[in-house]
Amino acid sequence: MKTKYIFLSVWAVIIALTMTSCEDFLNQPPYDDFTDEEYWQNEDQARTYMYGFYTSVFAGYGSGNSHGSFLMGQTSNDDFASDVKQQDLTPLAVPESDGSWSFTNIRKANYVLENIGRIDANAATKNHWRGVARFFRAYYYSNLVFRYGDVPWYDRVPKLSNKKEDLDYLYKDRDPRAYVDSCIMADLQYAMDSVRDNDGKLQVNKYVVAAMASRLMLREGTFLKYHNLDLEMAEKCLTMAKQSAEMVMKSGKYAIAPSYKSLFVSDNLDGNSEVIMHRHYVDGVLSHSTLTYSFTEAQAGLSRSLAESFVTSEGLPVYSKDANWVAPTADEFFANRDPRLTMCMRPKYYIKGTETQPFNYALSGYSWNKFMDDSKATTPDATWTGSKNVTDAPCLRYAEVLLNYAEAAYELHLMSKYTFTQADLDKSINLVRAREGVNLPALQMAGNQPAINGVVFDDPKRLAIEENADGGITDALLWEIRRERRVELCLEGFRLNDLKRWCKLDYLWNGCNPDIRYGAYIRLSDYPSKADEVVLEDPTATEGYILRNTLDERSRPIKRNYINPIPANQITLYEAKGYTLSQNTEWGW
Repeated sequence: MKTKYIFLSVWAVIIALTMTSCEDFLNQPPYDDFTDEEYWQNEDQARTYMYGFYTSVFAGYGSGNSHGSFLMGQTSNDDFASDVKQQDLTPLAVPESDGSWSFTNIRKANYVLENIGRIDANAATKNHWRGVARFFRAYYYSNLVFRYGDVPWYDRVPKLSNKKEDLDYLYKDRDPRAYVDSCIMADLQYAMDSVRDNDGKLQVNKYVVAAMASRLMLREGTFLKYHNLDLEMAEKCLTMAKQSAEMVMKSGKYAIAPSYKSLFVSDNLDGNSEVIMHRHYVDGVLSHSTLTYSFTEAQAGLSRSLAESFVTSEGLPVYSKDANWVAPTADEFFANRDPRLTMCMRPKYYIKGTETQPFNYALSGYSWNKFMDDSKATTPDATWTGSKNVTDAPCLRYAEVLLNYAEAAYELHLMSKYTFTQADLDKSINLVRAREGVNLPALQMAGNQPAINGVVFDDPKRLAIEENADGGITDALLWEIRRERRVELCLEGFRLNDLKRWCKLDYLWNGCNPDIRYGAYIRLSDYPSKADEVVLEDPTATEGYILRNTLDERSRPIKRNYINPIPANQITLYEAKGYTLSQNTEWGW
């Protein structure tokens, strides 16, 4: 039986065997009636046990009617237009419980580390599996730190006893964020040093670890920097992000795929040069519903903010030549733009009540098609309906690694820890822009200013938005580096976390970025049958931007929006045992 199908069956079926008895942090490990000595015989047992981690780390499009981080995973950001009033991004009160405050998978990783020495294998094999376990532990801890800041660091399975030393360990208070970060970095480094270069299809290897490390360390380093928490640790994280990205870049194993669209509409991503790790779907075994959301379901729609972030075919921001630029028709809006715009959005406005077949409407007018091959929409088969979708999901791809490298390197440049040059752009962002079918002009440096074909430019939107935003003024070249990330990775689940780490949640506040309230610019005369149902920014006008949020403006984000509270039930549990679990100061009682 081929590795691919072994892996699929594990994700869809065998995973239940590795997770059933592990829902509670204190439960015994899920080896059924086996003793540790009986279970841990060879690396087949290690591999099978590790499959329990894959569906959460590489969730892809999720499964069934659920979804992963793609498309619907982070809709509270400025890529989406919404008519829902949200006073804050998080509750005003500390919740009683929070499913994200969980150490189950960390406990499972520690259990592997305590038992991997039992298998009949050489030292390199054991170190490989230790590296895989430490990679997963680092991943889960990185997410905990990003959500909660300080968290207790557990590097072994707690003993279940009433001995004071065991209770002290189990009910330890939170460790400082910097300490946990150093432990995460040690885990990632060990994994990059020990995990195999190639362990077969859909298996964690050295470059999967390095690619993920570039993501996690960029996220943490920029969060520490822009929230002014720990600049020394921020530098260390950003350095690791840059170096781990370079490990992937220098490997020669990956390259930008010739087709952007193929990354998101393929039934099988095996062999795609850009895909470092993907989730594979098979009809009748494992499926999802992302196509159904894109095809048959009505959409809230994408925002003016996102749609106008795509540059022109000349590589310039849409407002760079005319601060009052407007495109009154879809044909004009989509003409002469970054080709990825029409690979992510349908080049027509889909207004409710108008003819939109074979698709559904988008209330903002902007309808996403990134995850669909629209040419097949008129003759869809069963796998295009309900929860039967089987297109593969790219969970880690080379383009992201290149973008991680560019941003980390430039952030270090701004901290005077690295000299960023044109060569850095050419081996990262400009490879992404040069993709076949995209072919945008290269982004250039003119001092610290962005340029295209030697002509310096500065997006007028930058200062217009930044002058009212927290987190400092983003310099012009960093603005373009972040733009490239937003465009290339749009709808892939990164945007909200990016805004948090940059201290830019103000982009979700209308007083800073009113464009998130709006959709497409239309003339009501072009939609006469629905003129009375479409609300424009100026209700007395005959043309303008569709106003999606007709309710009150969203309140300005506050500091607690950047960090989650420790759930109340965990604090009271500690108290009942005679221990203290500290609360984040932003949520202090």
